[in-house]
Amino acid sequence: MCNTHNFSAYHRFLKCFFVSEGLGNALEGPVKMVAVILVASLFSFPSMSASTEKRPAPHYRAESSAYVINGKDTTTYVTENRSFRFADVLGDEGKNYEVGLLLEETYHNEHTDGMDEVRGNATIKAWTIQSGHPRKLRWTFKENGNQGEVRDRFFRITAWGCCDAPTIYSYYSILTGRKLYVSNSDLLEIWGDGDGPQAWRYVAFGCADIHDSSRPPQLQYGTDKKIAQRFSVVSSREYYDAPQVFVASKETVQKSLDLRDSAMEFTILLKYNDGVELRVPVEADVIRADLAQLPKGYSLRAEE
Repeated sequence: MCNTHNFSAYHRFLKCFFVSEGLGNALEGPVKMVAVILVASLFSFPSMSASTEKRPAPHYRAESSAYVINGKDTTTYVTENRSFRFADVLGDEGKNYEVGLLLEETYHNEHTDGMDEVRGNATIKAWTIQSGHPRKLRWTFKENGNQGEVRDRFFRITAWGCCDAPTIYSYYSILTGRKLYVSNSDLLEIWGDGDGPQAWRYVAFGCADIHDSSRPPQLQYGTDKKIAQRFSVVSSREYYDAPQVFVASKETVQKSLDLRDSAMEFTILLKYNDGVELRVPVEADVIRADLAQLPKGYSLRAEE
């Protein structure tokens, strides 16, 4: 059934339109109804299209740059690389994903002719993303380093070694952006009872600042959410004289251990090139510094 009021309105509109165009007689006869239907269609289709049109997903962009600084006697090459990546983070039990993140990474590196070192710093931002909602900044951190990567529920920044300076790895929680471990090698992993990330323990050993002799290398133990224990390994050794680090269970000496269905008991072994060894036991998931086997001139100092 037609609405008389709306029909009259369309009729008046069409009459004005056709008259203005010199087509006043076009409204006579059957053309009148065709014209009304045509205009009604023109008015109604755009509104239908607007209601069904899908909004495009947001696009995030980053710019990178490279340039040269010409000094009096030297030339410095600078790169600043920015990029994005998505990361789905597992929950503690590993049964589902706890959060989806968009990571924004910026790496600024400088190399000067005549020097081996590549100076670098990193800025990492994590945005929580959820369908139908704008991204929300979750955390951000800055760290000295040249490159970064996602490793399980860690974000690892690598500061390249140079000459006698060791490579330094800084591990951050990808959930909170909190700095956890500092190591001069990959983390050692111990798989205990339970499911998902909550079942894993990590061992790290490293020197965070080779230029500060008052800060000896540290032995660290904990999970991917927090460090449970931290000890400075005090000795007269120089920072570049670093040991190899292993974990041992009975007669097995490895870089990782599978202790499922058994007690969380093992030994952390530090082996120096000159044959010196330090043995630090872990019992019931706790480092027992009081039971450590340390050569003369070595000690463990508990840190907060």
